[in-house]
Amino acid sequence: MSEDLAADTIRQLSDVVASNALPEHVVELLRVALSQAETAKAAGHAEEALTIASQALQTAENSAGEQ
Repeated sequence: MSEDLAADTIRQLSDVVASNALPEHVVELLRVALSQAETAKAAGHAEEALTIASQALQTAENSAGEQ
């Protein structure tokens, strides 16, 4: 189950990064997190990937709320 959840969360993060609706410095941070999450998932660490992607999405939400 965590594999699917990790994949879905990574997809959501990818969509947020692609939307460019956030300030560039936030998008850069999200790109780094996306890369880390994808690497963790590819290495078989779904829980770590989920944690990274979830935290990045939270950051995106917080940044969007500040605008």
